[in-house]
Amino acid sequence: MQLKSIRIILVAYIGVILVGAIILTLPGMHNGPINFTDALFTSVSALTCTGIIVKDTALDFTTGGQITILVLIQIGGFGYMSALGLLYLFVRKKLSNSEKNLIKENINYSTLDGLGRMMIRTIIFVLSVEIVAAIILSIRFSMYKNISIGEGIYAGIFHAISAFNNAGFSIFSTNLAAYRSDLTINLVVCLLIIIGGLGYVCMLELNNFCLSKIKAILTRKYIHVRMSLNTKVILLVTVILIFGGTFMILLLEWNNPNVMSMKGLNDYTKVLSAFFASVNYRTAGFNTFDLGHLTGADMFFSTFLMNIGGSPGGTASGIKVTTLAVLIAYSYSVITNQKQAKLFNRAIPQYVISKSITVFVIASSYIFVATFLLALTQPHASLLAIIYEVGSAFATVGVSVGNGGTVSLSANFNEIGRIIIMLLMLGGKVGILSFTLIFSGTSKATEAKYIEEQISI
Repeated sequence: MQLKSIRIILVAYIGVILVGAIILTLPGMHNGPINFTDALFTSVSALTCTGIIVKDTALDFTTGGQITILVLIQIGGFGYMSALGLLYLFVRKKLSNSEKNLIKENINYSTLDGLGRMMIRTIIFVLSVEIVAAIILSIRFSMYKNISIGEGIYAGIFHAISAFNNAGFSIFSTNLAAYRSDLTINLVVCLLIIIGGLGYVCMLELNNFCLSKIKAILTRKYIHVRMSLNTKVILLVTVILIFGGTFMILLLEWNNPNVMSMKGLNDYTKVLSAFFASVNYRTAGFNTFDLGHLTGADMFFSTFLMNIGGSPGGTASGIKVTTLAVLIAYSYSVITNQKQAKLFNRAIPQYVISKSITVFVIASSYIFVATFLLALTQPHASLLAIIYEVGSAFATVGVSVGNGGTVSLSANFNEIGRIIIMLLMLGGKVGILSFTLIFSGTSKATEAKYIEEQISI
């Protein structure tokens, strides 16, 4: 991506964030007093689809404020430039090549060919998934005696959009803890998070692949359809991380009296809670139990899951599942003395390997520096809780051990701490390499070749 394009996207995000923050401070948008810093933090968290909160969304914001947050989530999830591109298409304005490039880079699409059709298919896909999920969740929420039909519909729409965009915002003070044993709500929310985290391009390819296979079966004709290496890797790693994470959470929390061994909690609910947590640790910030009571081992392990994040072009951040797969494949090729790193019998280009290593090193550096600064400026918080909050912010996940109440640990941070968390969320949303490029700039390529010399490793 060109430096100019990155800066335009960043400025666009900052502009939307500021507008959102100003709206949230207006009368009628909040209950009780709210300062601009709290509104700005909420706006950043919503646009970056994170979910770390310093104000209780259910109690501190009116319906108007909650809808503003929801609009920011939808804009952030689909991408500002993508939304602008769709607006251009709908008003029949011809896009310039530079505008097309911005949109292509923003949604991780590989070519300019068919970009308009792809965007229209994407928005139809997004709205279709959100509408179907909203209907199911609305019906389910409305079946509870303490929720009216109107409240159930509103809750269904809000949580469908928040879940699909991997935001983790909830209009319930205890998030989804009250629905811990509800299979429908848990599975629908998890499915939305997974679909949103896979990425639009991946989901469209998977959709075309499945439809082609169904057509081949119905017509009894052979149709050659090959799934790309990128999609194969995303699906495989996602499945491994979700079920591997579920197993580890059950193992680490099974006998925790404040999480899994609570009175009246059966094995079915334990497994469902662990699965729900595993899905959310990597991409979204919903929770069905108090994360403040997690064991230290689980907090450390879940930070690892969070920093991996989702897939390229999706609504989740982190180093991405593809980066993890490339790093593992490359390490394996070095250990086994193979000439090429391979995945699914396909060689991985050297520039992809170099990019993956760079992403990992830069991400590790950001996490280390942010953790150090927070440990220095927030002496009241434990180091493990800070690491957990940093991982959640950087990967735009949104989970938190909490401040002892209904909001996140960041609510206890001073202005410096909150600025660090906001920068982590914004950097995670823009992208690790892109965010770094803004500050480092670019240098002219040189044709000079230097003499090689060995160095011990």
